[in-house]
Amino acid sequence: MLDKIQWFWRYYRRYPYVLFVLLVLTPVQAVFQVSIPRMIDFTVDFLDSGQVPSDTLAIWLAGLGRRLDLTPEVTFGLSFVLLGLIAAILYAFVQAHRAWMNLRLEWLFRQDAFDDITNKGPDFFNRFRTGDLVTRLTDDVAEKLSWFACSGIFRLYEALIMVVFTITMMISIEPMLTLWAVGPLPVLIVIFFKSSSMLDRRYDHLQSRISRFNDVMEACFSGIRVIKAYVREKAQKLKFEKAAVDRRGAEISSIKASTVIDSLYMYIWQLSILIILVAGGYMVMNADLSRGKLASFIFYTVWLVFPMFDIGQFLVKSRQSAVSINRLVQLEKTEPMVIDDGGGSQESDLAGSIRFEDVTFAFADSDRPILAGLTLDIEAGSTVALVGRVGSGKSWLVNLLPRLVDPSGGRITLNGRDLRRFRLEDLRRHIGYVPQEPMLFSDTVRNNIILGREISDELLKWAIDVAQLKDEVAAFPKGLETFIGTRGMSISGGQKQRLGLARALVGKPAILILDDCTSALDSRTEAALWERLHQVLPGMTAILITHRPDTLQRADKIIVLAEGVMVEAGSHDDLVARGGQYARIYKRYQLEELVR
Repeated sequence: MLDKIQWFWRYYRRYPYVLFVLLVLTPVQAVFQVSIPRMIDFTVDFLDSGQVPSDTLAIWLAGLGRRLDLTPEVTFGLSFVLLGLIAAILYAFVQAHRAWMNLRLEWLFRQDAFDDITNKGPDFFNRFRTGDLVTRLTDDVAEKLSWFACSGIFRLYEALIMVVFTITMMISIEPMLTLWAVGPLPVLIVIFFKSSSMLDRRYDHLQSRISRFNDVMEACFSGIRVIKAYVREKAQKLKFEKAAVDRRGAEISSIKASTVIDSLYMYIWQLSILIILVAGGYMVMNADLSRGKLASFIFYTVWLVFPMFDIGQFLVKSRQSAVSINRLVQLEKTEPMVIDDGGGSQESDLAGSIRFEDVTFAFADSDRPILAGLTLDIEAGSTVALVGRVGSGKSWLVNLLPRLVDPSGGRITLNGRDLRRFRLEDLRRHIGYVPQEPMLFSDTVRNNIILGREISDELLKWAIDVAQLKDEVAAFPKGLETFIGTRGMSISGGQKQRLGLARALVGKPAILILDDCTSALDSRTEAALWERLHQVLPGMTAILITHRPDTLQRADKIIVLAEGVMVEAGSHDDLVARGGQYARIYKRYQLEELVR
């Protein structure tokens, strides 16, 4: 429980004013509210006996009324109205702050979780599926946490205050009758402790079913083209139906449990009202209790029902929210693969030589390294090509340069300085990276290229021209303002790759990384693209993963990888002359080119 309080406190401490209002005005409002039934007590007893009750407050109010030339019943009536009005105003004021805090905390929970997720490495997204992450940022935050984080907690605070104040007032009227009224309290405590573990299990199961349900939807919609191409609609419908049925069962199970607990809290306290009516009525008939005091006692007993219901709600919702908090904390505790500890200095020029010094890379849960003992130099302004079979480590090698991941061992330097000593923002701003499958967003062509950066129209046109995308953009219905849909589904694979290349070039990077980014292009377009790229590459360091023979011939240096180890390095002519692994790979690429 303490860890949950600490988790909430880091958000609450940002808003001391709201916290002050909720903590201070809640008991003030409760004082006015619990005083209202006493006015009913005084009025009924005065009308019944014609005398002011012997209660100190009643005597003081009657004296005040006489000074204002008011009769006791008018004084008590006006006091009733005034207390009710003040209590209502304070209650509305506190409620407004609760509502604002609910929405604010929901935004903060989701924003902090999202910001944290964006700093995670590739292993994180292998561990947590997209649908699961969406569930944690939507259902867990909006449905389970947002209300509980403020209203749930402070309704408990208000309920406890109301219970204490109300029972205090009841004791001041009749201690023995109060004992009858609070008799069910031990039963409620037993119910809570007996139900806690059951509620935890059911809510945890529910959230896992919701995550699974969202995973199925996300996978279906993302791969809808493949599903239709292989006529797998029926299989997906069955898969979706099973996930929906599982979620429905989990929802019903959790609702049943919470409804039973809520009902027990409500009905047990309604039993208290029945006890008060029987015992109190008996005392009135025996003249041990006035009718006014019985009337106020009934009011107080009814008022105890709702605070106890709020306490029951808190006990149920707290278990539900604890599960959701644990799910968010689980994301937080997953350490990012890359930590930005490069200091505060900004780098204006990152062009220079790159050196890999005995670099090893492997995931923490894997025994087999992806890269092992890699040592190589890349001169500033040179073009280096990486070749090797699938799984040889080419893509992971280039992922190390913009620090999408960090080496497990060894180090990478730029101009003799460890990459980890550069600020991530500075480093990545000077690197243009085009992965094998460029990620496109549901936005316009322009916004997909500039990605929120301040880019001039001239530079944008230049990048589009170099990427061989000029004619296609001109043919789009709205040119650069054409909306390309989710993941660029409205454009071809080759257009996606060239749009990704334009995105990399538009930043005028000092280092350009191209990870087999022309695989979807036809031969003519690919040849024109490489021809244009070779015109602009001399001004930057280029690292290419390619199977294009013409490009390999133009590279200053070729690195051959096999199972994460560099087996050959040198110029194209030297490696071909050796007749080693590169020569065999190059011949295969030539044959593939002829087939195309």
